[in-house]
Amino acid sequence: MHNRTIRSHNSSVTLIDCLASIFSLEAVLPSKEIYLISPFLSNSPLIRNRLGQYSDLFPMIEGKIIYLSDILNTLSWKGSKIRIICDPNRVETKRFISQLNEVEIKKLNNNHEKGLMTSHIYLHGSMNFTFSGININGENIRITSDRSEVNQALLAARTRWEEAEEICHNH
Repeated sequence: MHNRTIRSHNSSVTLIDCLASIFSLEAVLPSKEIYLISPFLSNSPLIRNRLGQYSDLFPMIEGKIIYLSDILNTLSWKGSKIRIICDPNRVETKRFISQLNEVEIKKLNNNHEKGLMTSHIYLHGSMNFTFSGININGENIRITSDRSEVNQALLAARTRWEEAEEICHNH
């Protein structure tokens, strides 16, 4: 896959399946740095692990559902530097942040940008990384693995990171 656009809507599984695949691939070959930019965040369930089929990728998770915080904590444990830019004042976002370990978090005022940047993938579009954004709202997301676009997105994310205000370090 070089480029793909996903248009999700209520009860569409395409977006959640795509996110599960991206994060599973990251668990196999973790990026050195991962940027998650989303004004609003919540601890969304992303992967069903009823039969333990993801237990090797996410060895610290014991439940039947793997949540976004579980994934980010696992990737951090595997050596990825996780950097999140969000609006930490929302109750849902505060709750999510409280469940993270060894993750750097910053605030960027008037940020409307949303995306996930890894060494392998650049995902961007209208979606906040919340339960509603992933599961309910109509969203338009573009995903690319094109090396030059991924590298440009990482450079832009690093710049945004430097512009952002630190709120929490190694939470």
